Amino acid sequence: MDVSSIDGATQARDEIDTGAVDSAVPRPERAAALRERWFACSSALGWAAAAEWPDAAVDAVCAVATARHDSRAARDHAVERALARWAGARAGAGVGLAETLTDLAALSTAVSGAGDVDGAAVVDARSEGRTEGRGPDGVRLLRAVSLAWTDVACGDIAETAAVDPLSGLASVRYLRTRLAEVYRAARAHGRSAGDELALVVLALDVRDWRRVAPLSIAGEAAGVVFDAGESLAVVGRGTVVVLAPREGLAERAAVLRRLLTRRLAAAEGMVGSPSVRIARLPATHEGACALLERLRGQEPDPDHT
Repeated sequence: MDVSSIDGATQARDEIDTGAVDSAVPRPERAAALRERWFACSSALGWAAAAEWPDAAVDAVCAVATARHDSRAARDHAVERALARWAGARAGAGVGLAETLTDLAALSTAVSGAGDVDGAAVVDARSEGRTEGRGPDGVRLLRAVSLAWTDVACGDIAETAAVDPLSGLASVRYLRTRLAEVYRAARAHGRSAGDELALVVLALDVRDWRRVAPLSIAGEAAGVVFDAGESLAVVGRGTVVVLAPREGLAERAAVLRRLLTRRLAAAEGMVGSPSVRIARLPATHEGACALLERLRGQEPDPDHT
């Protein structure tokens, strides 16, 4: 698969956040009103620094929550993803988990008091038991928000390690270092790194804390197929990448897909089928690192099979 196809997936993912997919119809006035109520509720619940509350991720949540979607399921899915990105933004800004969850409760209060928001697609963090019929399952949504916050807050730890602490596979930091060696060697021999090597990208649609087992299973399966010194690494929440020779790669990727499908059939936390594709190495190491960043951010479509 060409790198441009991965760029297209990234663009589609960005469109989901703005409600441009599933025929969602934005309602800017309602979004602005919800944002104002949310800020008021958050301030009442003790948000300390008013100047630090506004964020583009806040606007995205309000836009998605107030948009008109094709179905309740489409709306709930869009809200869950927007809130996960919002939680990551809060963590990146140095906001603690407790304060983030309090802000989530403030959003639920704001939505509950809004007669112009179609069905509260958010949950009160303080009353999980009263979530039926109010959007995404409360426990699942709280875990999604907490996990997204943790992924960003603990990112610095993972960045300094050569091994991913959850799966036991090599980290993205290691893969970047390995790619630097590959590009230096290619330059020394007057050839392109992509002439002989490519990336096999395994995308797993996994949910919350249960992603650890599928990632480990995927890593083991990849190690069975790619057992001749290829580099395997975890890149993102549900993505494993293999740096491998291009010769015979399509056939090996097909074998890996079949093996993964069998081994992951009963894995808890999996949604849909694993995706296995090939990405061409960019012309430069900087381009390869940028590609890894895109892969880290990508989230497989839960409807993908």
